[in-house]
Amino acid sequence: MSGDEAYLVVRYEYTPGFGDIDAMSMGGQAHYWFGDYVKVGVTSNVNEEDDVDNNLHAADLTLRYAAESWFKLQKAKTEGLISMPLVSDDGGFEFNTYDPASFVNADAEAYRADISLSSNELLNYGNSQLTFYVQNVEAGYSAPGLTALTDTRNWGATFSMPIAETFSLSAKVDNLEQEQGLETEVQEVNLGYQVSYHWDVKAGYRTDTRTDRSPVVGLTQEQGERNDAILQFGYDSKSTWNAYGFVQDTMSVSGDREENARMGVGGSFRMSERLRVDTEISDGDLGKGGRVGTNYLHSDRTSLYLNYALENERTDNGLRSGRGSEGNLVAGVKSRIADSTSVFLEERYQHNDTMTGLTHGTGISFAPTEKWNVGINTDIGTLQDRQTGAETDRLAGGVQLGFGFDKLQLSTAVEYRNDDAEQLDQSRTERTTWLFRNSFKYQLNPGARLLGKFNHSDSESSEGAFYDGGYTEAVLGYAYRPIMNDRLNSMVKYTYFYNMPTTGQATLQNVAAEFVQKSHIASADVTYDISDRFSIGGKYAYRLGKVSLEREDPEYFDNTASLYVVRGDYRFREHWEFLLEGRVLDMADLDETRSGVLATVSRYVGDHLKVGLGYNFTDFSSDLTDLGYDHHGFFLNLTGAL
Repeated sequence: MSGDEAYLVVRYEYTPGFGDIDAMSMGGQAHYWFGDYVKVGVTSNVNEEDDVDNNLHAADLTLRYAAESWFKLQKAKTEGLISMPLVSDDGGFEFNTYDPASFVNADAEAYRADISLSSNELLNYGNSQLTFYVQNVEAGYSAPGLTALTDTRNWGATFSMPIAETFSLSAKVDNLEQEQGLETEVQEVNLGYQVSYHWDVKAGYRTDTRTDRSPVVGLTQEQGERNDAILQFGYDSKSTWNAYGFVQDTMSVSGDREENARMGVGGSFRMSERLRVDTEISDGDLGKGGRVGTNYLHSDRTSLYLNYALENERTDNGLRSGRGSEGNLVAGVKSRIADSTSVFLEERYQHNDTMTGLTHGTGISFAPTEKWNVGINTDIGTLQDRQTGAETDRLAGGVQLGFGFDKLQLSTAVEYRNDDAEQLDQSRTERTTWLFRNSFKYQLNPGARLLGKFNHSDSESSEGAFYDGGYTEAVLGYAYRPIMNDRLNSMVKYTYFYNMPTTGQATLQNVAAEFVQKSHIASADVTYDISDRFSIGGKYAYRLGKVSLEREDPEYFDNTASLYVVRGDYRFREHWEFLLEGRVLDMADLDETRSGVLATVSRYVGDHLKVGLGYNFTDFSSDLTDLGYDHHGFFLNLTGAL
């Protein structure tokens, strides 16, 4: 959703420590329509880990009269801790969550009912629309995306109705009640009147109440009631321009809520068939405001975009998301100034019941020749926690540089990010992060290539060195495939790996990931095609590693290992392949050896993609930077080639 092309590269690593994990998760969902008017659905999720069983079961019923007239009922029940939400506002350095002990032996239910009624469909009269929803979640309910520590109730409604040809009426109500938590009430009514062919008048009134009944209320919290009224006059020339003016005032305010009086004017002017300019300026209690926008139908060099993603209902948690409707709005423009240069500017607005805010993004890509490319981007804005009122000021930027010849390809990038976060006691913490990414490829000859990468990240917290984090990965490899005998494929590789997670990062057991890892890994991998159908291969890797559980004064202990792999590939029919591996992991320092086999069945999809489904009968990975033993079971493998 940014102005530049996006490439997503994900590496997920979870290290459970030094104990084995024996867990299984199984679930499914099904829906069936009985004719055109009745739909029934069921959802089930069962989790077993050690001696603890957790499960979720849900059912839903939909009665549909027409597209805008329907009724839906959902009910769900959970036992135990199905899913613990981990929320990070700073890119994954620190996470907030609930206390897992609060969900031990928890048995909770939840239900939700939605109804939508259209007068045109039901009575064949008018065009009025009424919607209503109510949702109750008991304390201890736990599902992906919906977890309740206390009893929580949401309800709301909307109503819209045109009156004759000149009036329109709309109203909205939303309520949230949390036992020993935040309670919000919002009521809003709007009235529109078309005075004449060119003139219209709109008026609105809104009441907004916030009450925090938590045992301990943060100093950043805003509580009280605010009543706002707005009046807007508009004129539409029905040709090239329109204009409006509005006056908004806070009729009453209580508690520590801020007044929100504001006055402004705005409008739009169509300068040509392709260009329209929109402007608005205002001033009020919360500061000056302004908006300038364009709507331009230009050419193949300029593109305008507006993307909005709304998550209104989930199906894997048994009910709708407990955070309410979540949206992300991105509006911007990207223009190719010349054949070598393109720029983008955009506004990114996100809203939900936990976080809201506006950030501004800019960027430029510059490729002066076919061999060079340069990219620059920025991200500046403020996010506010809807629950506590705490604000986070964010400043981020990055530079990317690429260089390529026939034999040599280089790329490098530097990214900077600063988050200044307000705490509940109104103090502030600051985290500064630098990220460096570098990679290269060099073609020694038609059959040999050097490749490498160097990635480094450093994160410093104003709270002290104990909360800092760091990451380094350096790789140097040599690949050989002789053109005179292309049946042989081989690679040798050296990897240096250093990882010190921040203390705010957590494992699946919600324990701070405080260990520090340093590893030197050397590996050799060889594959030989015996025929068009059969291939054999092997791999040897050695890890000279150290691990420390102490952060400030590390005391490392050895963690060496040797990996032996023997494999065979068989290609059958036209697009299918079967792979079988034998694996041995020898850990001399622990005086322990693990062994087993891995099997995969794959299918080629087109010329560039291979999809495989396999089963790992061992519990370790062939990646020696991964210290975990949680790899037993089924896996999905995707392999792409350019």
